[in-house]
Amino acid sequence: MEKHNISNELKVISISGIDSQKFLQGQLTNDINELDNKPFQFSAHLNNKGRMLASFIITKPAPDIYYLITSTEVIDKIIPRLKMFVLRSKVVIESLSSQVVFSNHKLDNELSLEIFPQYFISITNSDATLQNNQLWKKTLINHGIPLIYLSTQEEFTPQQVNYDLFNGVNFKKGCYTGQEIVARTHYLGKVKRRMYRFICDNEPTIGQKVLSPLFDNQEIGVIVDFMSRDLDYLGLVSLQIDCVDSAFLDLDNKVQLLTQSIEYK
Repeated sequence: MEKHNISNELKVISISGIDSQKFLQGQLTNDINELDNKPFQFSAHLNNKGRMLASFIITKPAPDIYYLITSTEVIDKIIPRLKMFVLRSKVVIESLSSQVVFSNHKLDNELSLEIFPQYFISITNSDATLQNNQLWKKTLINHGIPLIYLSTQEEFTPQQVNYDLFNGVNFKKGCYTGQEIVARTHYLGKVKRRMYRFICDNEPTIGQKVLSPLFDNQEIGVIVDFMSRDLDYLGLVSLQIDCVDSAFLDLDNKVQLLTQSIEYK
């Protein structure tokens, strides 16, 4: 078999069964019915307080089957969480042994999704070798797409990481877990935090608190993701809107985040 380079960042959850569509509609921020007419969608699963437990790239490879591509870190926690809501529904939830490949070309004879222009996520059962995840991280950050890790579970509402700005939330679909909080924030227009791209000289950590002297060095944000470059670090941070020019990693306010707004097409 042909060998491919896999990403250890991503795994696939399979949701199957005749009730799978109805089940997912009640658990996710996006309208699962739209996958009948599009190759994939971004979506998230929330707790009852509207905080994100996982972020997904979802596709529908066959009738009554959905693949939820997510962070490898959260698989063992999110599958039991989803199973709590199955009750009497005819749904099977399991982690696939398939590998996930992220590359700048489509794989022949594999399920490949063009997530970003000229960048593909492919699900394969072929022999694979581990790849450097820098390309995946760089692409996520450049396009302003957050991935939820163990250290950031229950940290953000969808709006705080711009999920509503790239169509990861559908406000017309009806009820789902955590929907009330998300809808209230949307319709009242009270989004106090947004996600920004940043550059800094010192290495941050995912989930690290960001401080500001404008608020006596209290927490005003959280690191969402980052990658190292030759001379600095590039990443995503969720920040209070009124502190974007005064965000620091340290109490001495010496390690500043140079932030930039993210534009979505």
